[in-house]
Amino acid sequence: MRHFLVMRNRLVLCLLIMFSISCGGKVTTRTDLPEYKFTINGVVVKDMNLGKDIAYFKIWRNSDLFNGALVKVGSHTVPNEVNGTYVKEESLLFNFGQNISINISSTEDDFSLADSVVMPESFHINDLSSDDTLNRGGHVVTVTWSSASKASGYFLSVVTPDATPGAVGYTAVVKGQERTIPVEAFRTTQGSLVEGIYDIYLIAYFGGFPEYPPLPFELPEELPTGNLDGANGTIGAGVIAQRKHIRIVVE
Repeated sequence: MRHFLVMRNRLVLCLLIMFSISCGGKVTTRTDLPEYKFTINGVVVKDMNLGKDIAYFKIWRNSDLFNGALVKVGSHTVPNEVNGTYVKEESLLFNFGQNISINISSTEDDFSLADSVVMPESFHINDLSSDDTLNRGGHVVTVTWSSASKASGYFLSVVTPDATPGAVGYTAVVKGQERTIPVEAFRTTQGSLVEGIYDIYLIAYFGGFPEYPPLPFELPEELPTGNLDGANGTIGAGVIAQRKHIRIVVE
């Protein structure tokens, strides 16, 4: 009789576990990321090509661009420009290596987000060889640069602002302090060489690097995103090194 009761209790326990799983009991977990009311993409930048420091933020509320936020970076208030875009530009807003507080709020929504980023230290692209600067035939070019401490990583782009349209170009997240630009960057998809002056951009970023209109190229997809707690979106910092140039000519 005792053996029968033990077997019956075990059977009931197994049935309860199976019922809990099939009905969404505690053993199931929610793997989807939470969706918030606000989406914030913002970056603070030291742009060595423009000679400016820039804070650039775009804010949405429930998928609509939102103009009613208060945006502060460090001690600076970032004014709303238009259509959910908040921009402030000055010759010196931030210091290299500075920990920058970011506070965004909306009183009508009882919303407040506090975060911080670190501006990477100053760095530069090393001078290219004369054979790379005046590149006859579109051979590969190896780009090296000094280290930007406190950066999460780098991304590099080769663009053709004043060359004949059609070159493939090159954009990628890079590691270390060296990257070789392939010959395909200076050619069309059919392999034809495109003459002209190519600009090399290199950015040291911290955290992430969302939309920043002064850059004349699309950001690489490998950049980190979604690093906020309490809102959707990405906040980051970056130093844009003084760009270098390559002139491509036919041999």
